[in-house]
Amino acid sequence: MKIQAVLIDGFKNLSNVRISFENITALVALNNFGKSNVLSGIDFGLTFIKATIEDKKEMMANSNLIPINRNTIGKNYKYEMEVSTDINGKEYIAQYGFEFVWKNCEDIEPEIVSESLKVKLDQKGQKFMQLINRTSDGALYKSSETGRCSAKIKVDPAELVVNKLRAYDELYYAEIITKLNGMKIYMENNLDAKSFYQPDPIIRKGFENEMIKAGNLPRIIYNLKEHNPDKFELLKDVYTQLFPNIEDIIVKEICINELENEKFPEDIPFVLTNRMHILFVRDRSLAKPIDFTAMSDGAKRVFMILTKIIISSVSNFSLIAIEEPENSVHPGLFQAYIRIISQLLDDCKVIITSHSPYIINYLEPAWIHIGMSRVAGIAEFFTFKKTGQKQLQQDATDFNMSMGDYLFSLLSDSDDSLSDYLECDYLYE
Repeated sequence: MKIQAVLIDGFKNLSNVRISFENITALVALNNFGKSNVLSGIDFGLTFIKATIEDKKEMMANSNLIPINRNTIGKNYKYEMEVSTDINGKEYIAQYGFEFVWKNCEDIEPEIVSESLKVKLDQKGQKFMQLINRTSDGALYKSSETGRCSAKIKVDPAELVVNKLRAYDELYYAEIITKLNGMKIYMENNLDAKSFYQPDPIIRKGFENEMIKAGNLPRIIYNLKEHNPDKFELLKDVYTQLFPNIEDIIVKEICINELENEKFPEDIPFVLTNRMHILFVRDRSLAKPIDFTAMSDGAKRVFMILTKIIISSVSNFSLIAIEEPENSVHPGLFQAYIRIISQLLDDCKVIITSHSPYIINYLEPAWIHIGMSRVAGIAEFFTFKKTGQKQLQQDATDFNMSMGDYLFSLLSDSDDSLSDYLECDYLYE
């Protein structure tokens, strides 16, 4: 499923945050504003959909996430998303969302108070059809293609209708239900990538065949080379575009015979393999390949991020969230780095956070969501007006500044002149 837009409300310090996704979407704000909270809010919403009822109850009682600002205290958590998907050769648009009451005191029980699913063909003139409609009075779903959304379904107060309908294989929109329950996001917030390159024979149970979320990058690269050699060659190609001095990436599998007969109790949450993997790089200026761990921090993180983006198409991830992709990367690489990321994306989208004026210079203004606080302590994000995009670039030129430097000077300015460029005319609710 391709994620097109999300709305998050009532999560930490976020208020009514709407994000429309381009191939690359950037959240730009000053430090300690709430950019990471947006990524966490998206991840929380998708995780909540897939969680068990008991896990949902725990999530709805997580005191670290409940809004505590005096202007948002008591707000419910609301998550909505718009996605597109191909079913039997036809493209559909689906709008799905839910809302629940936080358990912010002992007298309140966790409860999902609304849920909705609407779908339409992605064609001009088509209207949305309601498939799920849940309110505090009860839950309804559409049981047949010709009927209305009027069939009653009994769900636990902490259960989603979209979860319950997974067992209804006869539904004509069962594939949409399955895809909604299987949507995945990968959060890349490891600013220090060193630990991912260490050879390691230990694998968490259930992650034996995992690619994108596995913690051992050499093992990921080896599996990519074995099972998707074209993707492996693509990875080498784009990496050498960024680092032309590199001639080749080599991954080796090493058998550790003495581990073959090791036995561990069944309840230990990991398995020990007798195979380890090591990643090497051949540099034009060096006489022999070197271990990838000897590369710079920036080179290691760029390689890891490119790997995860390429693997996203193999692992069917809808969104990759990257904290500060510019971290440890020389500014001279930013333009090619952003271009390559954009070209690698297929159905997956990338959302990044940044407080670097340098990387902003290589983003289209339409990709950027600016973080502003119109109420103390509340994080809101806004896109540029169409006229504002051109005006921003023109004003930056007039002040003999780069767009990134000019934008961050406005973010730091207390006279709120930045709002003139943004779509933020509506009042705070």
